[in-house]
Amino acid sequence: MRAPQPIPVSVLVGFLGAGKTTVINHLLSCQHGKKIAIVVNEFGEINVDSRLVRHTTEKMIEMSNGCICCTLREDLLNELRELSEMKLDYILIESTGIGEPLPIAQTFHMEDLPQRVRLDSIVTVVDAEAFWEVWQRKEVVEDQAGNPVEEPLAALLADQLEFTSIVLLNKADRVSEAELNRLDSFVHELNPYAQIYRTVKGQIEPEKILGTGLYNYELGLAHPDWEAEWNKPSSEVEEYGFQSFVYRSEIGFDAHAFEQFLQAWPKDVIRAKGWVKFANHVPVTLSQAGKQIVLEPRMEPLYQHELEALPAEEKAGYLQMLEALNQEPTEIVFIGQGLLKQKKLLEERLNQCLAPLPA
Repeated sequence: MRAPQPIPVSVLVGFLGAGKTTVINHLLSCQHGKKIAIVVNEFGEINVDSRLVRHTTEKMIEMSNGCICCTLREDLLNELRELSEMKLDYILIESTGIGEPLPIAQTFHMEDLPQRVRLDSIVTVVDAEAFWEVWQRKEVVEDQAGNPVEEPLAALLADQLEFTSIVLLNKADRVSEAELNRLDSFVHELNPYAQIYRTVKGQIEPEKILGTGLYNYELGLAHPDWEAEWNKPSSEVEEYGFQSFVYRSEIGFDAHAFEQFLQAWPKDVIRAKGWVKFANHVPVTLSQAGKQIVLEPRMEPLYQHELEALPAEEKAGYLQMLEALNQEPTEIVFIGQGLLKQKKLLEERLNQCLAPLPA
C-alpha cells in the first residue's frame, strides 16, 4: 500500500494590515473544490483574525500570544502533525504580521513533518499604499538591558520579501501605476525569483497561490541565515519592541465621541482591529492599518422611521439581532512598538467616549 502524499501547505506572511485575512477569505469563497484547513496566528491577547476569517466548514486552529516563527514553533509542529491525520487537500497558515518567513519554513524540515506535510509556497502580502511609510519608520524601543535604541522596520519588511515564493502587491487600486512599478522593481531587486502579482481587496486566482510547488527545500537549506536562525536569541516581538493590549468595555460608545477619537488617532498605534458597540449606532468591525481606518457595520443601520416602517415580524427580527450583537463587549486590539507606555492614556481617551449610563 502506497504511503499517503504529504499535504501541501501555503504560508501567508506580511506586515500588520497588509490584507492577509482578506486574501484567505477570498480563497475560501472561490470554487476550488478543495478541503482546506486554516491555521490563524496573531500577536496579541485575543485572536481577532480567527473571528474575521469567514466561517466555513474547514477546520480552524487558533494560536495567540506569540509568533508561529518563534515562541509558537513547537505548537505549529504539533498542530501540523495533527492536521496531517485528517483527510485534507490543503492547509493555509496565516502568520502574524510581525513574523519572518524563514523560521516558519524551518518548521517544515523538523522531525517527521516532511513525511506528513509539504511547504508548497510562502506568500508575502504587501500593503502597496503604506509600504514606503512603514519601510522608513523608526521607533525608539528598549533593548534587553532597558536602554533606548532606534529600531527601524525596514529589516523586517526585507526579511518578509527576501525569503518568499509569491508577493502580492495588495491595495493596488490605492496607488498610481508609477508607484506600483517602483514597488514592483524594488521587490524584484530584493527577490528576483518571486512571482509578483497586483491585487485589489486580496482577490487572486486560487491556482496562483495553491499547489504551485514554488517553495524549494534545497534552496531553503542553502540560505546564509539558515543555521543562525535556529539559535536566534530573541523573537521578532522582542527584537522590534512590539507590544499589544486589548481594550474592553461592556458599555457602548457614543458614536459622535468615538468619531472624534478616530480623527485624532494615536500615532504610536500601527495596527488596531476588533469590535465596537455603541449606545446610538449599530455595532461595527474596526480595522486600522497605518493611515487607513475602516468601520464596517455588523448589521444594516436603520433610522427610526425606517425601523418603524418594517413589518412587525421583520422589526422584531432586526431588534433581536441588534440585541444579540450588543451582548458582545467592545474588544479592540492595539499593536505598536513600545505601545504599553501609551496604554493608560489610550484607555482614558476611550473611556471618555463611553455613553453615559441611564439614570
